[in-house]
Amino acid sequence: MGGIGKTALAQEYLRRYKDNYPGGRWYLRLRDQSLVSQLLSAAALFGWELPDTLIDTQTSDRQRVQWCYDRWRQAFAGERLLLLDDVQAYGDVGDLLPGDSDPSLRVLMTSRQRFGRPVDRLDLGVLSPAEALELFTRLIDNGARVQAEMDEAVALCEWVGRLPLGIELVGRYLALHPSLSLARMGQRLEEKRLQVRAFQQRPDEMAYELTLQVAFELSWQNLTPAAKTLAGLLSLFAPDPIPADLIARALPDWDEEDLEESLDGVLVHRSLVQIVAESAGTYQLHQLLREFIAEKLNAELAEQKTALQTGIAYALTAIAKEEIPQTVTLGIQAQVAAAIPHLAVVAHQLTHLLQNSTDAVWPYVGLARFYQGQSLWPEAEKAHQACLTMTEQRFGAEHPYTAISLNGLAALYYAMGRYPEAEPLFRRSLKSRSPARGRAS
Repeated sequence: MGGIGKTALAQEYLRRYKDNYPGGRWYLRLRDQSLVSQLLSAAALFGWELPDTLIDTQTSDRQRVQWCYDRWRQAFAGERLLLLDDVQAYGDVGDLLPGDSDPSLRVLMTSRQRFGRPVDRLDLGVLSPAEALELFTRLIDNGARVQAEMDEAVALCEWVGRLPLGIELVGRYLALHPSLSLARMGQRLEEKRLQVRAFQQRPDEMAYELTLQVAFELSWQNLTPAAKTLAGLLSLFAPDPIPADLIARALPDWDEEDLEESLDGVLVHRSLVQIVAESAGTYQLHQLLREFIAEKLNAELAEQKTALQTGIAYALTAIAKEEIPQTVTLGIQAQVAAAIPHLAVVAHQLTHLLQNSTDAVWPYVGLARFYQGQSLWPEAEKAHQACLTMTEQRFGAEHPYTAISLNGLAALYYAMGRYPEAEPLFRRSLKSRSPARGRAS
């Protein structure tokens, strides 16, 4: 993905292993220029003039680049390395690579896309927690400052998803403002998200030329409309791994193959979505990309937002109703565990989209059953209390659905041995369930 450090890693390789390539190392950046024009420009730097026979318009690009490769080999003996930075698509360069005919010329490419064979691919992930903290400390250039606010430093690294570009932008901003506390920087991130000034500015000392949003925008611009819609949907889930079947259930009108193409063929292929467990079909958005796409959902995709939220709400509610019974066994826990963070999003943010009143309580009931089945009493209590608050606000204090919420919370208190708190809740639930009250409501 953008900002992961592809170019920096490739350039570091060039520096460290330059002695492996006595025949030379050519670095060509392909974002804005073709491979053919770049190779011809490189040849011109050495004074190599393209023969008249190759200037003819009938001459193929393949013949021109092959002449460059041959001329390079003739001029400089030994292993050579061609680094093609920021390849937009394999089709742009595939037919123009040297191939097996010239084994002394190696090719290293960086790209936001995941190329398959014949490319040997090295996928780059985010930094480990220790690596992220080390980079962050080095950028601030003040170990004491980080030591004094270690928890805040770790939290900042996690907020940016341990993405090198995010860490560098925040770290350099803090280095420029020594009186700014790490805690206050964290507050600004929570308040302003990607609009925080640290993400909007790029210090001149940085080797990377793009700000965070511009780096992500380059990937976003080339997406198909369907892929953008799907990315918008993924940003609405919790920032946890998302099972493929849950994505499909949230988009019931999508053709299966169309979904696969947008998800795997576009978003994963372009490194906007990561595969967490290939065998299990689980996907995840990086934290900062999730923030970026959320902004798109409020602007470019605003007309689709409610429909996408509704799809998620009904998909998760169906899981709560159909797959989380009163008694949750270990097997059921394992079966629904991946859906629980996303069910919590529905419970706390999206129940207003459930038009059928009986559906509104089910996200909370599902959460409460899941937690209570593991004796996670505080979490179960929070789910029941949230359900009670929702039913009282939406349906009123004396409504049958409010009675269901009261009864659930009371039953939990009985199970926990908190009898004095359970009794009045039971009495209130019986009052709300009376036929007269039900008809009046």
